[in-house]
Amino acid sequence: MALSSQFKDRIVVALKESLKFDDKEFVNPWKADKQVIVHEWKCFADSPINTHQCLDVGTKILYYLSLGGSFLPAEVTDVFFKCMRLFGDQKNPRLRRMAYLLIKSLPVGETEVFMATASLAKDMHSNIDCYRANSIRVLSRIIDGTMVNQIERFLKTAIVDKNSFVSGSAILAGITLMKVAPEVVRRWVNEIQEATGSKHPMVQFHALALLYELKKTDRLGLHKVVIQLAKSQMKSPMAECLLVRYATQALMSDRDPAIEKPLMAYLDSCLRNRSEMVTYEAARSFCQLAAVDTSGQGTSVFGFDAVHAITVLQIFLTSPKPVVRFAAIRTLNQLAQHRPLVVSRCNADMEPLLTDSNRNIATLALTTLLKTGHESNVERLIKQISSFMNDISDVFKVEVVRAVKGLCLQYPSKQKLLTHFLSVHLREEGSQEFKNDLVEALITISNSIPVAKPTVLGHLCEFIEDCEYAGLCTRVLSFLGHEAPNTAAPANYIRFIYNRLILENSMVRAAAVDALSKIACKCPTLRRDILVLLEASRNDNDDEVRERICLYQQVLKTGDKATADNALEELVSVDTEFSLDALYENLGAHLQSESCGVLFDITNVPTQDVYEKAKAAAAPPVPAKKGAAAAAEQAAAPQSAPKVNEQLMNAVEQIFSGTDIGAVLNSTSAQPLTETEAEYTVSVYK
Repeated sequence: MALSSQFKDRIVVALKESLKFDDKEFVNPWKADKQVIVHEWKCFADSPINTHQCLDVGTKILYYLSLGGSFLPAEVTDVFFKCMRLFGDQKNPRLRRMAYLLIKSLPVGETEVFMATASLAKDMHSNIDCYRANSIRVLSRIIDGTMVNQIERFLKTAIVDKNSFVSGSAILAGITLMKVAPEVVRRWVNEIQEATGSKHPMVQFHALALLYELKKTDRLGLHKVVIQLAKSQMKSPMAECLLVRYATQALMSDRDPAIEKPLMAYLDSCLRNRSEMVTYEAARSFCQLAAVDTSGQGTSVFGFDAVHAITVLQIFLTSPKPVVRFAAIRTLNQLAQHRPLVVSRCNADMEPLLTDSNRNIATLALTTLLKTGHESNVERLIKQISSFMNDISDVFKVEVVRAVKGLCLQYPSKQKLLTHFLSVHLREEGSQEFKNDLVEALITISNSIPVAKPTVLGHLCEFIEDCEYAGLCTRVLSFLGHEAPNTAAPANYIRFIYNRLILENSMVRAAAVDALSKIACKCPTLRRDILVLLEASRNDNDDEVRERICLYQQVLKTGDKATADNALEELVSVDTEFSLDALYENLGAHLQSESCGVLFDITNVPTQDVYEKAKAAAAPPVPAKKGAAAAAEQAAAPQSAPKVNEQLMNAVEQIFSGTDIGAVLNSTSAQPLTETEAEYTVSVYK
């Protein structure tokens, strides 16, 4: 033991001596000014080439560009000319790799592309597979759409190359070229379909992704490809996951019985795949389909039983891998929004996750239990989440708020406990999105549960006392002005509203004036007191606030009570009897007319319906096409229903000769059976 400890001490001393660091601040060796970099890249043109110096300068250029730096066009051309010299050293793969990176990173123009294309095309025909693959990937990033035809033959050959690096690079080049020359890439369909059967996992994955890009606009073609690949066994787990997603998209976009049965059988078979990734993706697909299948009940999804998928997620909840547990609980959380009874069978496995070291997993487990739990467990769950609410991000806080809101609407008897939980976090620090969800949750609870209205209004009044977000404060004031008159003691809320009138910014003060006026409109006994408060704020600094106060005062002081009530109702209402666009046009015309000194009469402004009809009648008619243009358009148009009916009658008369069967009745217009972008289009008349 003494010998081993002595040996350890010697190792520690030796490491300390060999790894001595100065106490100075760390200096990044790749950080340099633009002028220094421009001066140093002259080493690219040295003869012989200094490999280490060129690599250092190239790294500085890449680091400078990654920080958002840029070069002038003349500087780009200069470094590009010098960078081409690096292709002269055929025996140094590091220099060649640096040249590839610089070409991809620099903003190249037409001149630079022409220079680089010659060198890259030479590498594409090299005997070294590494050079061939990298040159293909770089060339696809800088080449113009008009030059793709020159290298199309070589790229088609490279897709089915025996070397997986070359084949994968050619497929990635096709994905990049889809943005600039999609019509060229579409001619590679046969080679890409052959690449989907590759033994290399990444080649198969990228080939499937490119095949989807080619077929995504052709619905029938895409369904055919997905069904064909589903019948074959993919060797790449990533490609299998991608195929599962495409199958799910096809099922969600179109309820076609011809594809529904084989694709659902394929998803069910993926639940028994050896790969954990594929198994989870298939279970997730079942949960996504359950959300859109409104006709299904219980565990039925498109006629298939989803119990196996739920069982797979239930097993994943006990996985030692945090990412697997997170994925499983997140999927169950989303499913609980649509089918909580199905998820409730996993409650026993979700409860241990409440103490998980990963707070995100614990939060998702809690929100899922809130959606599926029983009324007797509400208090325990609320106490448990209060202990770590401050340790999670605002994204998961929003999920908790929505789950609590749903639980309160489900169990109204627990509204006091749940509204208190929401109000506590409403007064604490948080982002505007989090506070907005809290306010909306309390407002929804107040509208749905009348018993909770006084409690919610009290919490909102306390919130606006220290609210830092003007938009939220305005929202709460509007709600108070609308709901406070309906309570037993509306006078209790006037103090909170008036405090905002004397302490906040102009937008909040204007909202406070509106809220006080709404209360005065619906509570005649408080009208006199509110007039006194408005009079005290009549000299406000903001002109809009002053004008609102003067307008409301003038209406409130009207002697006739019925007239005052009607006028206030019209002022605080958001509905208008006239079109705002018409009002704008009429006011502009009035100001430019000779009678601009006369008071504008708002009764002459038309309603929205009348204004829209007048605009449609005043619109100029579309001129009819004449001559050759009309004839060409008529020839290109599809056959009309009468023409189709005539052809149908001629065919039927040959079968039922001498029988009067009457005229053809059409119950629908032309219905397309194929995508409009497809090569051949078919329509049907019923």
